[in-house]
Amino acid sequence: MSDIIDLQELAPALAKPYVVTRSTLGATTKVVDEQFFCTPKELHRLYDSIGEKIVNFKPTKAGFQYLISFTDNTHYENNNIGSLEGVVSNSGKKTDKLILNWVIGHELDGVENEMSVTVRISNPLNPFVMLQAAMSKDHSEADNLELDGGAVSISIHGATQTTAEEIFSIVSRWADSCPQPVSITGLNNFIYEHENKISFVNFWIFPLLFSLCAYVYLVRSSQETVMELAFLAFVGFMTIRTGAQHLNGNIRDWARSSRRFSMFMLTGGDENQQTKIAARSRNSSIKLFVSVGISFLLNVAAGTVVALYIQP
Repeated sequence: MSDIIDLQELAPALAKPYVVTRSTLGATTKVVDEQFFCTPKELHRLYDSIGEKIVNFKPTKAGFQYLISFTDNTHYENNNIGSLEGVVSNSGKKTDKLILNWVIGHELDGVENEMSVTVRISNPLNPFVMLQAAMSKDHSEADNLELDGGAVSISIHGATQTTAEEIFSIVSRWADSCPQPVSITGLNNFIYEHENKISFVNFWIFPLLFSLCAYVYLVRSSQETVMELAFLAFVGFMTIRTGAQHLNGNIRDWARSSRRFSMFMLTGGDENQQTKIAARSRNSSIKLFVSVGISFLLNVAAGTVVALYIQP
């Protein structure tokens, strides 16, 4: 696209990548929640892919700009993607968000139409706010997202639905082809997906099995000690419910932190952060496996005891 760039005419629209572009058509936004590592090499591939699509419109003018936001609330913006790696690779800053913006002017039904494509790569994203951003026609709302797992938001102004879907497909395929984070075992992902079932078993099934054991034992106990044993059974039941609730909270937190990673690999600070997050994820995975394993064994043991007690 370097041969058709005219930044002087497009400077007002490109001053900030998140400014809504002027266009005769509406706006469409899509969120891609693919987990991947974002490197300068991958950004060059995305730039080339979208550039090839934009050139097909035979634009009369076009421009590009990117904005990097760091965790210390500083920013860097430029219109030359080739300078990205040389500028930020030796920086100790940690990347928080990256915005890439393309703006072109082209003829549509005899009238010049302005089309803009904005790709936001955020590290990471709240699913509820992600849904709001995906359904919003004002794509500037996506700039203030609080993140939890990482996501890509694509906003397109001034394009038909068919064109927007084609660009969405380009970005989706790009995200899918980027390097993906891989855990030592997929067990943490399995636990994360079935977290509610594990919580149900710990909070309801195990106390129920304990109650059955206590009931059968009390029925077979002597009348002299039944009151004392009933009181101990009640205390034990409440203790188990409280402990199960606390354990479920820890399992939920460890399941999420075991899957956490940093999407960006642009700066030296990103690489250091990646190492720290990987260590925390590994520790969380160990705690997660141990806690789920213990809760599973306890439920099996309680079920076995009940089966033995109810035998005539």
